[in-house]
Amino acid sequence: MNYRLVSTIDDLPELIAAIESADLVGMDTEFVAEDCYRPDLCLLQVSTRSDVFIVDPRTIDDLSAIWQMFVDGERTVIVHAGREEILFAYRSTGQSISRLFDVQLALGLLGGEFPASYGKLLQRILGETVAKGETRTDWRRRPLSSAQLDYAALDVLHLPQLYDALSSELAKLGRLQWLEDELLRRQASLIETQVQEGWHRMSGIQSLYGKQLGIVRELWTWRDQRAEQKNMPARRVLRDDLIIELAKRGSSDAKKIAHIRGLHHPGFQRFIPEIADCVARGLHSDTPDPPWQGQGKRPRPPAILQQFLTAAMSYLCRTHNISPTIVGTSDDVGKLASYWMSGEELKSTDPDYPHLLRGWRGELVGHPLYHIYSGKRALRVKDPQDEMPLSLCDVESES
Repeated sequence: MNYRLVSTIDDLPELIAAIESADLVGMDTEFVAEDCYRPDLCLLQVSTRSDVFIVDPRTIDDLSAIWQMFVDGERTVIVHAGREEILFAYRSTGQSISRLFDVQLALGLLGGEFPASYGKLLQRILGETVAKGETRTDWRRRPLSSAQLDYAALDVLHLPQLYDALSSELAKLGRLQWLEDELLRRQASLIETQVQEGWHRMSGIQSLYGKQLGIVRELWTWRDQRAEQKNMPARRVLRDDLIIELAKRGSSDAKKIAHIRGLHHPGFQRFIPEIADCVARGLHSDTPDPPWQGQGKRPRPPAILQQFLTAAMSYLCRTHNISPTIVGTSDDVGKLASYWMSGEELKSTDPDYPHLLRGWRGELVGHPLYHIYSGKRALRVKDPQDEMPLSLCDVESES
């Protein structure tokens, strides 16, 4: 396996020159995330059409020049399920990757399995196999073995070839713009989670109201600051379910807080005064507006209607050869039905405009679903023996 190890400042110019002259680069990272506030970058792998580089961030402190070339828009950056790669680039530069190509998402837009592992994707598209021996390796340990470095290099070696094959198929179907739009949307949504408070995304939050939301916000902020200070996962400071329980009880009495199951352990006792202060601040602060405030006014569709429309969405995706999990979820379908039931008329720029009516999704499934919802078209069993036994029919002509 041929690759170049970039482990000193003196090695960087060769890598920078290779990226600058490339029209596309493959990019992957190896990191550890389970015991720290943010993922700890351990390796950065880069490939061009002719070379593979493995960069060691443990021995090179400043990689900002590399990250800047990934976001400058001068070349296509190819990743596989690149969530953390996007965030590493954003934290270094404050920018998203404008010319991003995610091979996992591309395969889903072509009707393939989504999400597909890199190994499955490589086997399906190029007929190549990758070893799995280092999937649980400790990337922090040094020195890295040749097997570890080979494994890391293979993660980017074939990305340019995958790009060529998948982009060609997307172009034939007219879906390259779909991929570009989807990646811009997903990057924007991902970056938004980094710059906005995340308390409203906690599990169980929608069962709370009023001052309870203020308590959650205060506890979440305290937890997040302490986790960053100690470089540890936020959940290890205070679990989500305990924050929700503290908000429901709404008591700033330190003695009562100390007896809540999960907080009575000795390790938590020294934090009880700080937690009590957070609850008190939440009780006396302005009540935050819940992000879902406008959604609650819409009628909820009957469960059977949501299930039926979800099945219809899956049928539409199947007929257009695209993975339903990319297009939307059952929850998205429920919000779409609620929107139609409410009789609202919103513009596509409105934040409450249904996800399934935006862009290519509207053309592919949103508008056809409305014909089914309104009774103009029907989903029927056409041939139970066929691989696709269902079909759409015009209700008026059938009657």
